[in-house]
Amino acid sequence: MKKDEILAEFGEVIKGPDNRYLQEWKKSGGRVMGYFCTYVPKELFTAAGFVPVRIRGAGSEDSGAADTYLSNRVCSFVRHATSLALAERYDFLDGAVFLNTCDHVRRANDVWRAKTGLGFFGFLSVPHNARESLLPWYLEEVSNLKSQMEEHFGVKVSDDSLREAILLHNQVRQRLITLNELRGEQPPRLTGEEMLSIALASQLMPAAPFLERADELIAELKNHPPEARPIRARVVVIGGELDEPEFLRVIESQGAAVVADNVCFSARSFSQMIPAEGPPLETICRGYFFNIPCARMIGGFPKRYEQIQTLMAQYQAKGVIFQRIKFCDPWGGEAHKMLHRKKTTGLHLLVLDREYGVISTGQIKTRVQAFLETMGK
Repeated sequence: MKKDEILAEFGEVIKGPDNRYLQEWKKSGGRVMGYFCTYVPKELFTAAGFVPVRIRGAGSEDSGAADTYLSNRVCSFVRHATSLALAERYDFLDGAVFLNTCDHVRRANDVWRAKTGLGFFGFLSVPHNARESLLPWYLEEVSNLKSQMEEHFGVKVSDDSLREAILLHNQVRQRLITLNELRGEQPPRLTGEEMLSIALASQLMPAAPFLERADELIAELKNHPPEARPIRARVVVIGGELDEPEFLRVIESQGAAVVADNVCFSARSFSQMIPAEGPPLETICRGYFFNIPCARMIGGFPKRYEQIQTLMAQYQAKGVIFQRIKFCDPWGGEAHKMLHRKKTTGLHLLVLDREYGVISTGQIKTRVQAFLETMGK
């Protein structure tokens, strides 16, 4: 398949909760487990015979159904995802796993349990500090989830099946890392919009067909010269939940090239390879727990900022665009810290607040244009 055909196929996969690959999997008797956060280990679901699917709000036209149960100060990402569940758009799931990501997701967990017909719910209490002394807590939580799944579904998750799952998901991660590097080339072989679409598709379909399409895409990109397009500045995008490629399309339409990111639906979901050696469940937990921390983790800002500096140097980026959904408390605090670094270091930084499912095209274009001009572009 050609590049445009592959990207169009991924574009169809990410339009809503369900897609043809999941439908085919379900028809063959397969099971699907939904999860809400990158701190939920996908390998556990794969080892139990499930396809792991990241829960999103894509396909929701409004959050009215969820607004009945959730405050309007709960972020719109959570409200749209919950609206889809209340509309039975997530009924193809055999279960869902939540965690204490934030108060908004905790509240959504209550609504999903009370108002949807899913047969299984799991919950992980993940520590808010990635210290070695707290790893046993996280490991115990994941072990308990494993036991609950085994009992509820009548499955056995062996060490061998976990090792096989590690290897499979590492293959997916390696393809994504390769594609991400192609995005960061001079000139880029992928846009930021395209890379986000690919990363999303990897979290919404079985691994085997994704690997097949990813290999075809990598071959296509390496065998053809990159498309020429005017680039005013190379930038890194960071911040909270971002699963809307259209948002990056608007940014890039003004001449910015999103050559790297640190958002959970993209680079944070694949940047950490899991070693295949050692006790598999502990190895999995260690990889997830000590990944580049998200803003929910106390004391994680220095590590995140160090990574931002590394990405800027590695991909010759001149500026950073920080985005977050309104009322997201953890990433709101992050914005304050980033603005302080801008003040003290001269970092070229643009902070954008947004609502999920609403791309304020004119406003974003105006602010990105002004941002590029501050960099002399």
